[in-house]
Amino acid sequence: MRHLLMTTALICAATLPRAEDAALVVGVPDYQTLRTLRGVGDVVDAGRTLRDLGFVLHGTAAAPDLQSEANRFAETAAGAERLVVVLAGRFVTDGARTWLMPADARTPAPFSVADGAISVETALQTLAAAPGAAILVLGRDGRDDGDLGAGLRSGIGALDIPSGVTVIEGPVDAAATLLRRVIAVPGGDVIAGLDDIDDLTGAGFLPASLVLVAADTQPATATPPVVAPPVVVPPVAVADADSTAWTEARAADTEAAYTRYLDRFPQGAQADGAVTRLRELRDPNRAVSGIEQALNLSLEARRAVQRNLQVLGYDTRGVDGIWGSGTRDAIRRWQAANGVAQNGYVDASQIALIGQQTATRSAQLAAEQEAQRATQLQADRAYWAEMSDLGTAAGLQAYLDRYPDGENADRAREALDRSARVARRNAEEADRALWDRVQEANDGSAYRDYLAQQPDGRFRADAEERLRRLEQDAEVDDATAAAVARENALGLDPIAMRLVEARLAQIGLDPGTIDGRITRDTRRAISRYQRDNGLTDTGYLDQSVVSRMLTDAFR
Repeated sequence: MRHLLMTTALICAATLPRAEDAALVVGVPDYQTLRTLRGVGDVVDAGRTLRDLGFVLHGTAAAPDLQSEANRFAETAAGAERLVVVLAGRFVTDGARTWLMPADARTPAPFSVADGAISVETALQTLAAAPGAAILVLGRDGRDDGDLGAGLRSGIGALDIPSGVTVIEGPVDAAATLLRRVIAVPGGDVIAGLDDIDDLTGAGFLPASLVLVAADTQPATATPPVVAPPVVVPPVAVADADSTAWTEARAADTEAAYTRYLDRFPQGAQADGAVTRLRELRDPNRAVSGIEQALNLSLEARRAVQRNLQVLGYDTRGVDGIWGSGTRDAIRRWQAANGVAQNGYVDASQIALIGQQTATRSAQLAAEQEAQRATQLQADRAYWAEMSDLGTAAGLQAYLDRYPDGENADRAREALDRSARVARRNAEEADRALWDRVQEANDGSAYRDYLAQQPDGRFRADAEERLRRLEQDAEVDDATAAAVARENALGLDPIAMRLVEARLAQIGLDPGTIDGRITRDTRRAISRYQRDNGLTDTGYLDQSVVSRMLTDAFR
């Protein structure tokens, strides 16, 4: 016969003026649909000894009464000094909660797994009433059926053990041995037994020694158990109890309260709500996310935070007001740098601090840009003085090569033009004719031929300079091609280019007509912006230039 073995010993309140000790010993050896366990009967037999040692022993002989007896134990435990709970049988867990399944349990499902089962979490909360003198022993099936589907698996999940509670776990036979030889024996040291008996593991409160039953305790004469008659609860009473339990759970609003509700009413009217609230309570960021949510930030306010984080160097992967993983990661990195909890959520004080830091950083960037512009201008003037003092075309061209848009670029070009005209006018006819042909060819071979034919020609310096520039341009062409490719990769349309030109005009860099067309003036304005901001001067747009413009635009 498939049945449930449990120790039953209900002692009426009239014969027990004060409950000093309480025990709940449950062993389920034989299941209707799950695998049968061996050795559970030894657990039950050993548990009866506790009754003779002064414990109020709770249990039942019928599966439907399993939770009722557990609830009676919880009532007794409220005034007890020493508490023992021994659960042996098949356990099922969803990772957060664990249940001992009753004898008539069928294949577990998420919302019915607690039907008739005992919650290990509720047992732990009950044991917390006697810190330092409370033991939970879990005798489990040594064979693991693994994943049962729907988020459930066989076995015992992670346990949140209250302070002062000792938890011992092991196979059924090892649990029975511990109960029989140590816990239910006067002077038995639970910690020593844990070390001596193979396959047992301990967690929670593990002092050097733990004795629940004093060595001089004398077993009492066994009192015949009083079996409570079955109670038939009308449906209306069940509904009222469900409603009352839910009201109590909502008032307490704790994990333990909602777990107790689900234990009593696994298919109750508010079961879904209890499960949802448990998930919220177990979310480590629930409090901080709620604080951020309560700020009710607008889309623009969220964009402002993203822009500020970008200015501070924390990439949010977009300034769109949508706080996805990129923004949360940026917030966490900012929090780490500022010594606050790294949860990825912000409160009002953190938003204010980010804003203050951004204002400081923006001022620093502006000062750095101004200082860089002043340094560039000073270097421009110094180089012009050096090159113009040489009084040669090579010196003027060297200046233009370094500062094509410099303060004296126009003067250098005018001087070069005058020099070229004078040179052509004063050159001998042959030299001039040859030079004109070389200029017309304007390639390296022609300039080399001129230098070979006219080693002392009037245009020798110009020929050498033009040859050097051609060779230099060959190198520059590669860099320019790469810059062109980066600009093309941006895929900027005329509308986007007008925005770029408008921004350049706004900061006084004179890009020419704002018409979405890239002209020589536009290139010069881009070059100035790159130099002013410490970027590589190419005259072409790339992602770093556009991003910097975006950041500047929103300061």
